Amino acid sequence: AMGYRLVIWPVSSLRVANKAQETLYATLARDGSTQAMVGEMQTRAELYDLIGLKTFEALDASIVATVVPTLAAE
Repeated sequence: AMGYRLVIWPVSSLRVANKAQETLYATLARDGSTQAMVGEMQTRAELYDLIGLKTFEALDASIVATVVPTLAAE
């Protein structure tokens, strides 16, 4: 009705993430590990899929190759 098709709440997502971090670090301080939080975490596979890691790895491989220096003969 007001002519807007999209509304965002940029700080809200940051505040949710900060609260999750606060909980994680409190758990770590209390328990000495993050084991109790594993169920709340993204798996590495989920993270890598979300950010498209394979695409970046392929791009990196197409741009540069590792060069190992050799000692100059004396």
